[in-house]
Amino acid sequence: MIRKNIAVVYLLKIKVAAFIFFFTALFSFSKIHAQDIHFSQFYASPLNLNPALTGVIEGNYRAAAIYRNQWGSISDNPYITVGGSFDLNLPLDKLKDVVGMGINFVNDKAGKGSLGMMNLSLAVAYHKRLDKAGKHFLGLGIQPGIIQRSLNTNKLLFPSQYNGNDFDQSRPSGENFGNNTIRYFDLNSGLLYSGKVSKRVGVMQGISVYHLTKPKESFLNEDVRLANRFTVHGGLRIKLNEVFYLTPNYIYQFQNKAQEINFGSAIEFHLKGKQETTILSVGGWYRLNDAPIASASVEYKKLRAGVSYDFTTSDLKPAANITGGFELTLIYTGIFVKQDAGPMLVPCPRL
Repeated sequence: MIRKNIAVVYLLKIKVAAFIFFFTALFSFSKIHAQDIHFSQFYASPLNLNPALTGVIEGNYRAAAIYRNQWGSISDNPYITVGGSFDLNLPLDKLKDVVGMGINFVNDKAGKGSLGMMNLSLAVAYHKRLDKAGKHFLGLGIQPGIIQRSLNTNKLLFPSQYNGNDFDQSRPSGENFGNNTIRYFDLNSGLLYSGKVSKRVGVMQGISVYHLTKPKESFLNEDVRLANRFTVHGGLRIKLNEVFYLTPNYIYQFQNKAQEINFGSAIEFHLKGKQETTILSVGGWYRLNDAPIASASVEYKKLRAGVSYDFTTSDLKPAANITGGFELTLIYTGIFVKQDAGPMLVPCPRL
């Protein structure tokens, strides 16, 4: 009877995780539009940050969902990004290594022309134990996927449609679009070191490369290639005492001449109850030459909800009136079977 009750509890946990993933997928697939991926809470969307983060969970499995709305104050057609992922880890008892497997998707809508991008990918990672105690791991991840780009040209205006007074969409655009929808194979990869350098300090450092195949991406049947995107990221998790934890982290990424530097920290408050610990987190980040970011989250019974807001300070400040991007995140981590021993990858900071 006890085993039966435990099995029911595990089944309910898995259903909660699956609900988060598939509900977000349903919401995303209903609107196939897009923009380039850009999350302020990059640490809360691990499979978009680095394929080697697959399986790096404080538990056995994880379901994550993220929603971003940007430039709503200056446009009737804001940039909207929705993403979701589900991953798990499989400890190898004999080798004391860990294998991670997962699935990830992102769906974007950008601007009046509804430039869309839907990305569906799988991810596999192998985390090699570097010491006998199992405190240090080196992981390699790969992420093959399919990307679909779409463009609704009926919502666009072109110079040839100007009749001298206004734009007349009944006039020919003069543009020769080969396809309004294109699909291509994509491949990403990454490396990750994660470890505990002391009883109070955990560290994580990773690097990832996206678009290894440099796929052809053009609505005009031109030989336009998608350039590699390189990402370097890292963070610490510092236990100050039994109540307070500090989690500084950063990200640097570049693609062609575009680059982004984002750094900051959060402080966690661990409030222990009779059965569960509630974790409250508040933090601030700064995206260099763009925007300061405020964030907060709460975690209870392995379910964490987070929110962040960007305050525009770049050259777009007069038009945006300081407002920027709003994000919501939801992450659930679960355990299939409690283990007293064996390898366990602990994210630093808490992804």
